[in-house]
Amino acid sequence: MPAIRTAPLPQLMDNEAVEQVLGAFYRTPRAGGLDRLAGGGGPFGFDVTAACRVHTLVTLFRCDGIVESGCHLGDTTEYLARAYPHLPVRACDLDGQRAGFARARLAGLSNAVVRHGDSGRLLPALLSGLERPLVFLDAHWGPDWPLRAELTALKGVRALVIVDDFRIGHPRFGYDTYDGMVCGPELVADALPGLGRMFVGDVEADYPLPCLQTGRRSGSGTIVLGLDDTPLAAHPWFAEVPLRPCPVLPSWASVPEVRGR
Repeated sequence: MPAIRTAPLPQLMDNEAVEQVLGAFYRTPRAGGLDRLAGGGGPFGFDVTAACRVHTLVTLFRCDGIVESGCHLGDTTEYLARAYPHLPVRACDLDGQRAGFARARLAGLSNAVVRHGDSGRLLPALLSGLERPLVFLDAHWGPDWPLRAELTALKGVRALVIVDDFRIGHPRFGYDTYDGMVCGPELVADALPGLGRMFVGDVEADYPLPCLQTGRRSGSGTIVLGLDDTPLAAHPWFAEVPLRPCPVLPSWASVPEVRGR
């Protein structure tokens, strides 16, 4: 599938965009904290810099919908539905009680839908009708880690994909590991053999809003599928990660260089 060219890189978030993100982010209840979620819950683990990067992706690539896997109690889902009321927001969770809780809290938001089930199997239905969605993969619970199945389901799709709890090589930012498999660029390179590079959030960049999360912060990886990714290579909030011949993480100013195997 040929890549679609996008518009030139716009300026960073203007005041209106900052107010949009700020108003929705800090008005979203942190229900995840009730379920002992690491960091106390909140949209994107209560990291507003992640919300800034998501806003950049949604606007820069003119996304026509948002899909989230592993919505838990719906903190991030509610934020996305409120911040982007003009977009359909579709989420799922493997746990029936959590999916039910999220569905109930979002009942007043007509653009949001929450389904119960396995994300790897539900993704095709959640993506139906969307031509350039933002896909947020956060289904990192339980013994059956669905990330590889999710990435497989996204092959041939035009989308912006964010993988949460991703290894970026910076000690301040956590990541997940399942049965010895790290949630990091090596897994992405193996699951998507045709992908030459991806991006991670640049944690040392200047953002218009400060992060107030004093607990656990998570790294994130961004994958561009079927679209022109050059705008991200030029954007100060994203750092390139070459995947071939082997993944190479950024050399952060505050830590030694980290290279993939």
